[in-house]
Order: sequence, then structure tokens, then C-alpha cells
Amino acid sequence: MSFNSKNRNSSQKSSLIPKIEEDGDISSQTEGPLAINVLELPKPFKNPSYSNSKRIKSAKQLISAEKTRDWPSNFPTMWSIAQPPSLKPAHKYCDVTGLEAAYKDPKTNLRYHSAEIYKAIKILPPGSEQAYLSIRNANVILR
Repeated sequence: MSFNSKNRNSSQKSSLIPKIEEDGDISSQTEGPLAINVLELPKPFKNPSYSNSKRIKSAKQLISAEKTRDWPSNFPTMWSIAQPPSLKPAHKYCDVTGLEAAYKDPKTNLRYHSAEIYKAIKILPPGSEQAYLSIRNANVILR
């Protein structure tokens, strides 16, 4: 089958599809794509007499309703959730970039991510490392 015969077959198939007129009747013309308005088709799966009787409450309403009830003292609620400390170690982040830090400079106590950041820490002017440490509340203030 050549390329031209493919084009002829596809044009013959599209010309066989009937058109639907505005009043919903299928026309006798056999050109153009089939246009169906899906919104006007009957939907047998949808019950027209259904109404949702459930009232949706906001989180504020749920919390105030929980506070008014008498819960046992050890029962967790939305406003009194307490959990034990994590067993996993805390993540340590680079003071310069914010990426996870695998290293710590022993001289300045700055955490860094890679060797490039370490080089940048080494050329910092004196005293500027305290600004980085103060961001994570690890700065040392001498009095």
C-alpha cells in the first residue's frame, strides 16, 4: 500500500461520519466529524433526586466541638497532640547554602556541604562567621 492510498482511505472514513445538526438530528450529509454534546445526553448512572444532606464543617468548628466534649486525659485530639522526641538524629544543614552538611569546620564551627563551600569559608573576613552562626543560634558571645 502506498502513501497516497493511505490518505485516500482515511479521507473516505472521515466522510462516512454523519453530522449532528443543532436540533440534535443526524443530517444526511456524510462530511465532517461527529459532534455530540455530552452535557445533553441522558446519564443513567446519576440519580436526579439525590441531595447531599451532609453538612461540611471547618477545622475551627471541629476543634471547638472537640474541646467541649469530655475526653480522657490521655486521649489525643486535634488541639492536644503530643508526641515523644524523635529517635532519628536531627538533620544538619550547611550554614552557607542550606544543603545537607556532612562536614564541620573545627576552627569556625560552621557546617558546610562541599569543598567549594569550605574554600569560601576560609576566605571569610574575621567575625563574619558569627553572623552565620547567629542564624542557627549557635553563635558565641564573649562578654
